[in-house]
Amino acid sequence: MEPLYPINFLAIFVCALIAMGLDFLYYSPILLGKLWITSDEKSDETEQNNFVKIKLCMINFFSQFVMAYILARLMSYIGASTPQEGIRLAFMMWIGFIATSLTMSYVSEGKKFTQFLIDGGFHFIVLLIFGIILGAWH
Repeated sequence: MEPLYPINFLAIFVCALIAMGLDFLYYSPILLGKLWITSDEKSDETEQNNFVKIKLCMINFFSQFVMAYILARLMSYIGASTPQEGIRLAFMMWIGFIATSLTMSYVSEGKKFTQFLIDGGFHFIVLLIFGIILGAWH
């Protein structure tokens, strides 16, 4: 299958940067960070000391870049070239891959539904933003 239009790597890079910034804000104490830590039954101190922030930042950026690239690739394959079409495809990706994977993982790990809503909500918002950006800037 050949793409109908070329992949815009600058748009994908911007998507990954936006997702990284949103991640910092979304999981900060200002928004849902405290609720997320409480739902995972971890203390704030444990979260601060258990991982190296630079490594997390790099992994986060790479993961978001891959997610944006795959969405852009799929949009190109099916000829989705508007923000509305990008949103529709992003929503289908979220339902088909993110929500189902999180559900299986969270049920098997015994995590709370609150954490599913927080994490799933983050990925939902990110994918919708990706769909808008990639649909408008392909």
